[in-house]
This record gives sequence, C-alpha cells and structure tokens, in this order.
Amino acid sequence: MKMFKFDRIKFLRSFALLLVISCFISCVKQEVISDLDFQKSLLAGSGSFENTSRNWKLDSLTENGLVLKLPVYQITFNSNGTLVDSDGYPGTWLMPTTKDLTIVKKTKFQLTNKFQIININSAQLHLKYDSAGIKQDLHFVIFN
Repeated sequence: MKMFKFDRIKFLRSFALLLVISCFISCVKQEVISDLDFQKSLLAGSGSFENTSRNWKLDSLTENGLVLKLPVYQITFNSNGTLVDSDGYPGTWLMPTTKDLTIVKKTKFQLTNKFQIININSAQLHLKYDSAGIKQDLHFVIFN
C-alpha cells in the first residue's frame, strides 16, 4: 500500500499562486469617469451623498464688450439636471459636450439659452453667450 506523499514545496507554491490570483480578482475596481461626466460634476455635483448641487454667483458680466453693472444673480445647478436661479425661476440644464451648456428656464414662457463653456473648475465658471446680436461674457464663482 502506497502512502500519499505530501510535497510541502508544491503546496506552498500552489497556495501562493492562489493567494496572488485572489488578490487580483478581489481588488477594488475604480471606474474612470469621462471628461463630460467630470465637467457635469464640477457644474452640479456628483449626485452622491451631500454633493447633489452647486451654487454659482455671477462675478462679472460684459455685453457686447461693455462691462455691465453687476446684478445680484445666483444659479443653483442640481445633479439631476434641474436648476433654480435667484429670481425664483426653475428650469433644466443639459451639457451635451464639454464645451456646450443649454439652460431652459420656465418663466411665463420657456426660455432656452445655449452657452459656450470657456472654462470650468471647482471654483469658477466662465460662459459665453452669442445670439441675435447679443454677446455676453459671464464669469461665475462658487457660492455657498
């Protein structure tokens, strides 16, 4: 009767290989978000816990090259695609590309404005508006 011979070296190699494979499999996979999703999260928050909206305050405004007296104006972008401004008008926003922002406000009428995003980061938002002979340059800062 042959006795099963235990090979300690083979066992340790097999165990180490199994351990390495399980570590690779169980590693947390971090999903890289697209540039567009990153821009949206800068504008309106990521939608995760306590990060569902961002408040922006108008910091400077030029129209057709002239600096205008700064009105008190704020806009809150929500991560679910809705917004509300300091005039109390609700609306929606859409960012189809990293350089385009469409805002639809519901006043007595439905107003749709398309902006070009010049720059956005965690503290500043720079938009340009060019329609029907009106050229605006709007600078916003984050506001809490």
